[in-house]
Amino acid sequence: MVQKIFQLVLVFLLFHLFFVSCASPGFGPRGLLFTKTKIGVFGTGEPSKRRVTSCVHSIFGLVSFGNASFEFLKSRSKIHTVTETNWTTFAVLGIYANLCVEISGNE
Repeated sequence: MVQKIFQLVLVFLLFHLFFVSCASPGFGPRGLLFTKTKIGVFGTGEPSKRRVTSCVHSIFGLVSFGNASFEFLKSRSKIHTVTETNWTTFAVLGIYANLCVEISGNE
């Protein structure tokens, strides 16, 4: 009986690891083994003088850390007018994932 319960728990954990993606960037296409994407969210087509990137990270979907808010990015870069916004994602096996926000703009 104990062995049967152990097997069911093991199957559940493996299913969860490979099909639910514990650590996931949360949007866009996701690969089962590896994900690396860049998605353009906003753009005016105007040239920009500054570019800054900040990321948030997740490990096993249990611990997440980082700050990728627009206000944080704008304060770090002295950007007042945003001309372009991109999101990049990276994930491996549901073990590690990150989401980076990249903004471009002018003072």
